[in-house]
Amino acid sequence: MYSMKRQICKKRKEVVRAVSVLLLLSVFFPPVLKAQTTTYTKAESFLFSFKESSDMFLADYGDNAYQLERMGQRLPVFRSCLLAGSCHLLVVSHVGAYGYEEDGVVNEASLRASRIRACLKTRLDIPSECVAFYIDRSGNYRDRVHVYLIETPLPWFANIAIHYSESRYPVAVKAAVEKYGAVPYVDLYRRGEAGGYDRVVYRIDDPLFDRSELEDYRLASVVDTPKRGNTTITTRETLRVVKKEGKPETAVTAAVREPALPQATAVSPFFMSVKTNLLPWCTVAPSIQLGTGDVKMQTGSFMPNVELEWYFAGRWSVAVSGMYADFAYKDKTRDRWSVSEVSVEPRVWPLRRDEFAWLNAGLFGEYGDFDVRGSGIDPGKELLYGRTGRFWTLGASIGCLIPLGKGFCTEVSVRMGYRSTFDGKKYRYDQIDDKNYLETRFSSTGFMIGGKVSLVYRFQINN
Repeated sequence: MYSMKRQICKKRKEVVRAVSVLLLLSVFFPPVLKAQTTTYTKAESFLFSFKESSDMFLADYGDNAYQLERMGQRLPVFRSCLLAGSCHLLVVSHVGAYGYEEDGVVNEASLRASRIRACLKTRLDIPSECVAFYIDRSGNYRDRVHVYLIETPLPWFANIAIHYSESRYPVAVKAAVEKYGAVPYVDLYRRGEAGGYDRVVYRIDDPLFDRSELEDYRLASVVDTPKRGNTTITTRETLRVVKKEGKPETAVTAAVREPALPQATAVSPFFMSVKTNLLPWCTVAPSIQLGTGDVKMQTGSFMPNVELEWYFAGRWSVAVSGMYADFAYKDKTRDRWSVSEVSVEPRVWPLRRDEFAWLNAGLFGEYGDFDVRGSGIDPGKELLYGRTGRFWTLGASIGCLIPLGKGFCTEVSVRMGYRSTFDGKKYRYDQIDDKNYLETRFSSTGFMIGGKVSLVYRFQINN
């Protein structure tokens, strides 16, 4: 009996001792129980900036010049590794956290990445096959593009295609985006700085592959001057599981560290348009001369006209127009309406660059001649009178162009200026002799006001 009690007491002491040890371990070494090892790949990053709502790659914008200089110094050192496939480049185009599914947003992100990739090809002779491309929809680094030099082979599942449309028309943009099949999105999680490295995780979201086939990019970018050495960096971190779109994923809580800025050179597309003023087609003269004692809207024959306009430099355009008519009107046996005119008008578009829409203002100059006879000059039945002469006009205009879609637009503008009519002659037409006989000479000057209601078709020409 006594020996049994001793054994029971001995076992109790052993149990108490084991529990105490476990409690001490849980108090003093909690990370040991829930930490796990994560491997990051060493990368060198170059961050380029773009102006808002623009795909132009400007070398002198933000820190782009500095980043281009860095990239020009570092990438040639790794060019042989890139060509051999032991290294690759990752281009990430960052967009906002909202609206990232819109075709226009995807197209702009793709255009920006294509500018960077073109710079890599033309300046450093690095082929596109070495460059992976994704669009980050986290909202970090918005309007910027990251280029990472990663010292590992290109993953077999990596997206290397960049599909885009230089045209801004919705149909063309949609067709370009649909070429992806599924847009190559990634989600950025920033892990902050540790040991001189800026750590980020790019989680790939590509429906074309099963999730088990994909590996996320875990990158450690060198904060200071990088030195070539090991290609992996091992750290210890605590992970938590979050849910996104109903699927469990491994995600990382972010500490905040944001580098600076970036860009390169891009070629801007410009447009050309063909338009016609509808008022002359409706027999209405598109201008009225003021202060002549006969201020009224003139009507006659229909007047065919066409205008070409070239758009350039983001905000400027030049329009050249012509009009010609030589037709009978009203009483066809006696009335004649003949007029010709050429006009040149440079204009500025002060609103958003490269859109050439809505508000515009310009200066114009025009030259022409006219020959009008019949009841519009003198309603007499026995004698037939006419007027002929030449004119020039200088003035300013303000207008509004409204896009209708598929390249079509409508434009309304108002013009005011100073007009001079010279070499004017009033003549009498003798039907028997079939000749004009001079009656008087005249000239006039004064201000004019005019208008245009135009139908416009615009199309794009790539530089």
